[in-house]
Amino acid sequence: MRYTFIFLWLYSISFINAQSASFDPDIIIKSSVDTINIKIGEEIIYTIDIASKNKYNIRFDEKPNFIPFEILDSYPNDSIIESSNISKKYSLINFEPGEFWIPPQKVYFNQSIKFTDSLLVVVNDVEVDTLKQNLFDIKPIIPVKRNYQKLIIRLISILTIMALTYLAYKYYLKNSKENIKVIPKSLYEIAFERLEKLDNLNPNSQIEFKEYYTILIDIFREYLESQVKIPAMESTSRELIIRINMLKDSDNYNFEKKQIDKLEELFTKSDLIKFAKSLPTKGDLNIDQITIKDFISSTEKIYNEKFEKTDQPEINDDDDNFKEYLKIFFKYSLVTVTTALVLCIIIFGYYPVRDTLLLNPTKKLLDKEWFTSQYGSPPVELSSPLILQRVLDSADLNKFQMGSISDKFFLSIDFKDVIQTENSANLDLIKNELINEFQESGSKNILVKDDQFTVKSGDTGLRLYGSLDVEINNDLYRSNFTSVILPYDKKTIRLIVIYRDNDRYAGDIEQRILESFDIIKEL
Repeated sequence: MRYTFIFLWLYSISFINAQSASFDPDIIIKSSVDTINIKIGEEIIYTIDIASKNKYNIRFDEKPNFIPFEILDSYPNDSIIESSNISKKYSLINFEPGEFWIPPQKVYFNQSIKFTDSLLVVVNDVEVDTLKQNLFDIKPIIPVKRNYQKLIIRLISILTIMALTYLAYKYYLKNSKENIKVIPKSLYEIAFERLEKLDNLNPNSQIEFKEYYTILIDIFREYLESQVKIPAMESTSRELIIRINMLKDSDNYNFEKKQIDKLEELFTKSDLIKFAKSLPTKGDLNIDQITIKDFISSTEKIYNEKFEKTDQPEINDDDDNFKEYLKIFFKYSLVTVTTALVLCIIIFGYYPVRDTLLLNPTKKLLDKEWFTSQYGSPPVELSSPLILQRVLDSADLNKFQMGSISDKFFLSIDFKDVIQTENSANLDLIKNELINEFQESGSKNILVKDDQFTVKSGDTGLRLYGSLDVEINNDLYRSNFTSVILPYDKKTIRLIVIYRDNDRYAGDIEQRILESFDIIKEL
């Protein structure tokens, strides 16, 4: 028996150890990376592969530590159903050069923890060969004028909208108040409303009947005193009947004798209820209330026929109201717009505001978003307010231009093949060629000066500049021009800019174009 117990105890211990991952020799954990030699900022894939014959609940650390590497992404687990074979991948990156170890990672098997092996990864610095790069001088800071066009338009628009909103709100509020005028109630309406409230009372005791008839008679007395102007509240029942008969005899109020008799009976009944503690029936309440209502209605009818003047309804002239509103609207709109214009002129200046509102074409070009594009071969990089369009494509000439010579601002760039057999062109020949082209387009009175011009890449060319008269519909417009010519072995590149002499924005456009003019030598 003792040996059997020892055998069972040893078996149970071995079974428990077999179920613990810490003592399971069949678990295989392998960590790897797709490469151990990377450059700064290059991504690597770190993989953990797990294989086990026994089935465990395998989990990975929710916040793994890969320092000095950063985690770009954590991919979902790749596992096989009904087995403990699982794979986990991470995307890592490092921005420091040197040799770094990826630290061991935790893997949970049920309640046990195992670790992966650490891995060495070499992060190489990026070499820059300065000998193969062109070195250029640091260019000075170029002041850029601020674009106030959008700000001016938005400011004027906001002020105008605010003014219109205020006027609309004021007009709506005025109409609402006119539509919601409180019409005062007449004495007749007040008396009947109070009588209708008496219907809600259901007296049962002596005190309640006394209160009911007191309120009923007081309603009648207050109406007579306010409408007929007699001291009804201070009079006794007998005195009030006498005053009513006097009104009848004076022919001011033609009451029927039957109505007065009913009213006298009601007063007598009311006095008996108040002082003799007499109790009426439920039917008496309705009859007595009808008596009061009939007498009040008769009094109101007679009063309206003899004393009340019929008010003439006011005739609202909708057209006059609409015209008056339009006058107010235009008045406040004019004041708002004028104020906005004055503020904008004080802040931004007269000409920027005026030219923005009048949509000056060259100011629109200067203020719009510019484009930087490449043209021709060898490729020329140029910034311009509009993309240049190809206008001529022949065997020896490629030409791109923006607008025409008759526009307020004209820009063109052409690429002409150089014939190797011809003599090198001198300065006078180049000037004459340009003048001839201007004359063919109808220009006159051409004055030309020359100097050197260096583009951003360092290449030096010839700049011809001056003035000319552009003929448009038999009228001459004094204009300025600039032409930059870059002669190469196989191509001659020529840039031409023409604009009006008195244009205050065209010079800034020209300067910005020339500063961006460059030859692209390496693609």
